[in-house]
Amino acid sequence: MTQTLAMSCEAERSAPPGAPPVWAPWVLAQLQVGIIVLDGADRVVFVNDWFLQRSGYQASDMLQRRLVDVCEATPNFFKRLSLAQTTGFPAMLSHSLHSPPLPLYMPHLVGHPPAILSQTVHIVPMGRRTAQGEGYTLIQATDVTPTVRRESLLRTRVDQMHLMARIDPLTGIGNRRAFTESLESEVRAAIRAQGPLGLLMLDIDHFKLYNDHYGHPAGDQCLREVAALLQRVIRRPRDRLARYGGEEFAILLPGTPMEGVLDVGRDVVNQVRQLGLPHAARPHGDVVTVSVGATALYPTQLDDASVLLTQADQALYEAKAGGRDRLCHHRSIASSLA
Repeated sequence: MTQTLAMSCEAERSAPPGAPPVWAPWVLAQLQVGIIVLDGADRVVFVNDWFLQRSGYQASDMLQRRLVDVCEATPNFFKRLSLAQTTGFPAMLSHSLHSPPLPLYMPHLVGHPPAILSQTVHIVPMGRRTAQGEGYTLIQATDVTPTVRRESLLRTRVDQMHLMARIDPLTGIGNRRAFTESLESEVRAAIRAQGPLGLLMLDIDHFKLYNDHYGHPAGDQCLREVAALLQRVIRRPRDRLARYGGEEFAILLPGTPMEGVLDVGRDVVNQVRQLGLPHAARPHGDVVTVSVGATALYPTQLDDASVLLTQADQALYEAKAGGRDRLCHHRSIASSLA
């Protein structure tokens, strides 16, 4: 029997008839939670080993002393303690809403500094407090560190799943869903800023012939290399590259007027050609090339997202109809780079 338990049991045996009800200290001492009991004057009359082991306090330092004088708890804890004692209603300080209220630490690990426990604390008034200092208060501290770790792991996995749902598994860039979400977000941002929003849509030229000639594994590798090159071409953090579908890619360029969009588009056409990926099945050429449609506008309503897509798609159609391996912008004749 620990010193704390012995002192508590002695107090129970010596309690005069008619004294306030005394708890069962042998039960409280065995609980795998921290237990403190205060009397009507806020003096500590019981503290269990679990609390002492994790706080570093000694029973002799706490018993018969006011809790506020011996425990470095947070001001919020003492505020909630006083409110519970005044109203008679229990209070809880949960780990999700409050910083750790009590100085409780994880068992020391060699080579690591002490780490404070994630904890939930319950404050339970036991009996009405009187002017004579009657009434007790039970304080229970529960270690919720394992729960916090599980919640953190679960959130991480959920975040990973959300990320995976927006990544094209073949190329590692954003997929169509990610692009659609970015487009909606950037249209809203452009409306607020009254600024431009640019878009490039591009296709790998004669990609079906490439697959037929080299096989689908080689086609997949071609898509990966083109995607990697496009990632190097776009440099600003807010620019968004996505595989829109099949051999089609989209590049969203926030805050970019038409002149800037065309500069990026020309760079894309040149860089893909200079990559020099063999394409023996391509008519009128022997390397992989792309056709690019460009547009930009100043959005004024959310429906302008579909307008932007339509314009870029029309420009891409012009680039294909004009002989491919070139850039066209909306409502304009192609700037041929062939």
